[in-house]
Amino acid sequence: MAGPVYFSRAFAAGLALFAVSRAAGGAEPDDVVVLGSQAGGFTSRARVEDAAREVTDAASLVEPLPGVHVRRLGADDGFATLSIRGSTSAQVSVLFAGVPLTGGADPALDLSTLPLWPGSQARVYRSFAPASLGPGSLGGTLALDPPRATDTPSTEVWAAVGSFGARRVRIGDVRALDGGARVVTALSASRSDGDFRYLDPLASTPTHDVFATRANAGHAALNGLASWSIPVTWSASSRGALTVTTMAQARRQHLPGTIQQPTPFAELDSNRELAALELTASAGRGAFVARAWGRRDDLRLRDDVAFAVISTAPSHTNDAIVATGGAFGWRGRASDSVKVEARVDGSGERFAPGAYAGATEPAGATRASTGGAVDAEWQARDEWVLSAAARVDAWRDVTDDPTVPDATELHPSGHVGSEVAVGPFAIAAHAGGVARPPSFVERYGNRGGFIGDPRLRPESALTSDAGVRYADRLGPLRLEIDLVGFSTWADDLITFVNIGAYGRAKATNIGRARLVGGEAAIRARAGGFDLRASYTGLATANLAECNYTSGACDRPALPGRPAHDVVGDLAYAIGPLRVRWGVDVLAGITTDLKGYVGVPARMLHSAGARFDVPRAPGLRLALDVRNLFDARIATYDGATGPAHEPIGDLYQYPLPGRSFLFSVRWSEPPPRAPR
Repeated sequence: MAGPVYFSRAFAAGLALFAVSRAAGGAEPDDVVVLGSQAGGFTSRARVEDAAREVTDAASLVEPLPGVHVRRLGADDGFATLSIRGSTSAQVSVLFAGVPLTGGADPALDLSTLPLWPGSQARVYRSFAPASLGPGSLGGTLALDPPRATDTPSTEVWAAVGSFGARRVRIGDVRALDGGARVVTALSASRSDGDFRYLDPLASTPTHDVFATRANAGHAALNGLASWSIPVTWSASSRGALTVTTMAQARRQHLPGTIQQPTPFAELDSNRELAALELTASAGRGAFVARAWGRRDDLRLRDDVAFAVISTAPSHTNDAIVATGGAFGWRGRASDSVKVEARVDGSGERFAPGAYAGATEPAGATRASTGGAVDAEWQARDEWVLSAAARVDAWRDVTDDPTVPDATELHPSGHVGSEVAVGPFAIAAHAGGVARPPSFVERYGNRGGFIGDPRLRPESALTSDAGVRYADRLGPLRLEIDLVGFSTWADDLITFVNIGAYGRAKATNIGRARLVGGEAAIRARAGGFDLRASYTGLATANLAECNYTSGACDRPALPGRPAHDVVGDLAYAIGPLRVRWGVDVLAGITTDLKGYVGVPARMLHSAGARFDVPRAPGLRLALDVRNLFDARIATYDGATGPAHEPIGDLYQYPLPGRSFLFSVRWSEPPPRAPR
């Protein structure tokens, strides 16, 4: 069971952003183009080096991808969550180097805690992920891959300074050793004070806007990675490799609170350590693969005692989350036309509360799970690929509270897919079922404002999608277009429902939801011009609510999901110089269960320039400007007329105005010329 420390940082913010309602969820390398066969599911990739804009954190890396919506509670490196096709943040599974970072104790991951280094890339499975990745998720999967030992040997240093006291550095080195061994070392660090100015609605009047400075919003973080791969000879006919990846993080995050209820002294110290080991051995037309991993997260919350008493929150907490797991399987070709990966896996997760001050210590909880998975792909003909994936997972949750019964569940999941190539077109479709078990907070509560229910059923959904990809060269024009439509029907959605006179909320399986939408991505290049754009349209229906209009039942939209989300960049390169103009558009967000309160649409502009310094191979300078026109005020429909509020993804959490970032990058070998 997650306690107030975790809840204040991750789960509560995730719920505030999305889960307040009945959620659902459900050639050259490019950052928005689907890679390889789409028979298994629609997948997007983002690479740090190939991004159109300067990448500051993991949120800005995946933000331009179709189907992805990043919800921020402040500036870069502040709390940010990920939604895929209208899912809640708790319904998205997140992995780092194959190690799951989300689970029962931490279902909603803060993207600001994900580290980046040169060579990092993110894969977003927008519909279905391979069953061999591990237990499925209701709302998609984010897999963040650090630089690998098998990458091309290189060295890179990236450093930047920017607005709000931002200082950043990323260093990565990949090199070959004697005997075929390879090693990667990487380091990244960042800090900021987050002191941007925002419209203060409490001090402003209808005729006079007053601005205030966000306080206690800074951070400092340090991340390190070491990975190595060693060839292994098992016999004259069997070879493999031993690959070890280790990562350590330390972070201090200030917690500013809301505009109306600031927390000027609250801080969260966290550290994360993980290690993963993979051993392979060739066998026949494939290879056996054995994996083992472990992860530990420590969270320590501190606050001024007087402020903690006012907010009824603890002034000090100390929690730990420990998880470990392993897998064994085989991947390869069953025949010339059939590729198969099969594996069995298991994991254990423990939430261990430590010392609490000013609040009752929550009970600990443990989750044990085991599962089996099969992924298969059949090349029926040169232009036709069929895919299927199936998993069976068993979970058992146990809490240290003797009054709460244990919970055991068994759940199958899977999907089928197909892709047909017709000239420059590729047509793909998929359908299947997914599920998410309740988290510890949902199942056991936190002895504070939230009451759990150990009898909760897993959330489940039926999902289908279909799309077409076009990629061809038309004279000097290189054109790539992706168009996808999707639908999700979700059942047994978990919602916290207010009960009693004290405003406590109880986790309940309630209602159904419907999400339908479309995604579009385009990449067009001709001469020195480069256009990249993505669009996600979403129409949701909260089938558990009903607005009666003229006697008819009108199903409101799910709150927190934009009906329209656009990210676009147009760049032009001439010689060593590349300039860029970008737009970000959000529209159609509601904030309440009935769908009456809407967030004003906003369009934010950005600009940037990159310059490869002549006679200095590998040296690149860059300047990025966000929110170019310094938009900081939105007009909402208030009870007594139009009201001015700061722009934001959530009420009471303002976003910054114009910001600058100047960066220097050196790499050996030199980076590709600007495109």
